[in-house]
Amino acid sequence: MSNFFRGTNQEQDIRYKDKMKKLRKTMSFPSCYKDRVDMEKVQLAVVKPWISHRVTQILGIPDEVVIGLVFNLLEAKKNPDPKDMQIQLTGFLEGKTKGFMAELWPMLVSASRNPTGIPKDILDAKKAEILAKYNEKKRLAAAIAKKQESLKARGERDGERPRNSRWDRDKGRSRNDRSPRRRDRDTNRDRSRSRDRKKDREGGRERGNGRGRDKDDDRD
Repeated sequence: MSNFFRGTNQEQDIRYKDKMKKLRKTMSFPSCYKDRVDMEKVQLAVVKPWISHRVTQILGIPDEVVIGLVFNLLEAKKNPDPKDMQIQLTGFLEGKTKGFMAELWPMLVSASRNPTGIPKDILDAKKAEILAKYNEKKRLAAAIAKKQESLKARGERDGERPRNSRWDRDKGRSRNDRSPRRRDRDTNRDRSRSRDRKKDREGGRERGNGRGRDKDDDRD
């Protein structure tokens, strides 16, 4: 090839040109190649990540040599020849070269026709990504708001119905509903209160009798 001849390049090497012509006759090319691409209107920096990702998918590894070759072929001319690109990439991508170029070339055509210089597919993918992030953020915000509303409603209900004390909880229970130890304790307490009341009554009668005797003594 022309690389072996000092002072010439591929375009000047007759043997290279002849070889390319023969390969063109033996290979099939996608119909999208009929559209020309002006690389000066293409934001190649935006397309490069897609190229790197796609080549890595095809080869199974991130081959910087092949990725760099694609970049160089696109940057070498204002109007690159897609057929030449397919021929030169076939040695690396083999049977998947045509499919790769059938994806890449329409993207470049779209980018060259778009005022932004960005392919429509990439723009649409970016819009979809932004929309998905927005919807996810909106969903999370709605979930948080719902949770806060639920906690607020629960707090209001707890405020209306304050937690009862132990005695309040037991107030509505009958003695039979309480534990044996609790029943015994309640019984003993009732008995103690009954004895205290009885003592108070007896003490009152004694004090009353004492005051009555004192009055009788005074009259005497």
